[in-house]
Amino acid sequence: CEDLPYIMLQGHTDIVAVKLPESDHNFDTDPLPLYVKDGILRSNGTTLGADNGNAVAYMMGILSDNSLVHPPVECVFTSGEEIGLQGANKLTADAIVSKRMINMDAGGEDQSVTTVGCAGGLEQKMRQKPIWQPAKGNFVSIFIHGLQGGHSAGAIDKGRGNAGKLIARILNHVSLKTKVVVSTINGGTKQNAIMSDVKAVVSVEDPDIALKAIEKTVADIKEELRVTDPGFVCEFGPCDAPEKMLDDVQSKKLIQFVLAIPEGVRDMSFEIKGHVLNSNNLAAVQVWDDEIMIWTLGRSGDDTRQDAMGEEIRSLADVFGYDVEIGANFYGWKYNPNSKMREIHSKLFKERFDIDLHVEATHGGLECGVFWALQPEMDIICFGPVGGGAHTPEEWLDIKSFGEIYEYLKYFLEQLTKL
Repeated sequence: CEDLPYIMLQGHTDIVAVKLPESDHNFDTDPLPLYVKDGILRSNGTTLGADNGNAVAYMMGILSDNSLVHPPVECVFTSGEEIGLQGANKLTADAIVSKRMINMDAGGEDQSVTTVGCAGGLEQKMRQKPIWQPAKGNFVSIFIHGLQGGHSAGAIDKGRGNAGKLIARILNHVSLKTKVVVSTINGGTKQNAIMSDVKAVVSVEDPDIALKAIEKTVADIKEELRVTDPGFVCEFGPCDAPEKMLDDVQSKKLIQFVLAIPEGVRDMSFEIKGHVLNSNNLAAVQVWDDEIMIWTLGRSGDDTRQDAMGEEIRSLADVFGYDVEIGANFYGWKYNPNSKMREIHSKLFKERFDIDLHVEATHGGLECGVFWALQPEMDIICFGPVGGGAHTPEEWLDIKSFGEIYEYLKYFLEQLTKL
C-alpha cells in the first residue's frame, strides 16, 4: 500500500505533572505509582499521563507491528503541548507529507464522541517588581485547598472555585473591615489548570476583626460551592511574623488586580448548544522575593474575540502597573462540514461498535489547529479511549476501552487501503 496517500497519526509526549499536596512523588526521578482497580488505570496521588500517553502508545504499537495493513503512516510526536503547543508550532508546512490526519489527543467519558473543532488560546504573564518593607503588625495565614481544579478547557463551565479568585475575594473583604498587607501569596503552577489551592500570609491591623471577616466570607463561599465544589476548605489563623511584607499601596493593588481579572466562562456559543465559546483562567498568583507574577490563559473558538479578551487583560495590567509577557498564542481549528475522513470514521465506527458517532467541538486547544493552519486542506478527525480527570491527580483510563480503540485504529487504517 506504499503508493497510497499518506495519513498522519499524531499526539504529544508531555504530560501535566500535578500531585496531591500530601504526595512526596518526584516527577523528575520517580516512576508513576500506577495501579488498576475494577478495570480502571490510575496513578496514586499524581496525574496519570494518559493525556497524551494514549497517542504515544498507539503510534508505537502501529510502528512496531509489521503484520498490519495500512497506507503510508506519518507519525508525529510533539513536545511541549501542555505549555502552549510549542513542539507543533516549530513545524513548517514543508515538513508535513500527509493531507489526512488522526489526532489522538482525544477521548472522554463517551467513546462515541468525536471532536470536530477546537479553541485557540492566549497565555499572558503579568509581572511587577515587589517593593518590600519590614514586617509589622499581626499576621494571619490562609490556606485554601480541597477544590477540584481540573483542565481549564473541559472544567471551566463546571462552576468550580478558583483558589486565586477566592483568596482575592477574602482579602478584599477583610480590607473593607481592617487594614491588610500581603506578605506572600502562592498558588497555581500550570496555565491550563484551574487553581485548586493557594497559601497566603498577611498582616492585619485588627486580628479579631480580620478573623471574623475571613470566617464570614469563607462561610459564604462554602455555601455557594456546596453543589459544584463541595470539597472547598479554608484553614486560617494567627501565625508567626515573616521577615518582610509588600508596600501598603502595592499590596492593595495586587488584591484589587486579582479580584478584577475576568475568570471562568465569558460567552457561550449560539451555534453549538452547550459549547463554551470564550473563557479566561486565572492560572497562578505568585509573590516571590524578586517578582510578583500573575498568569492567565484565555481560550476562544473565535479568533477576534480571543484577541479582544487579551487586550482586556492587558488594559487591566496597565492600570495596575504590571508588565505583560505574551506566551503561547494560537488559534483554533474550525469545523469542516465536508470532511471525507469524518464520513469514513462515522461509517466504520458504526460497523465496528454498532453505535452512532456523535460530533462535538472542544473548548480545549488541540494541535489540530496548528496543523490545519499549516495545511488548510488537511482533513482531520480525532478519537481516543474512555478516560477522564485530565490534569488532576484523579486522572483515569478505562483499560478495556483503550484496547478497543487501538483495535479500531488498526481496522480504520486497513479499511483506508480499500476505499
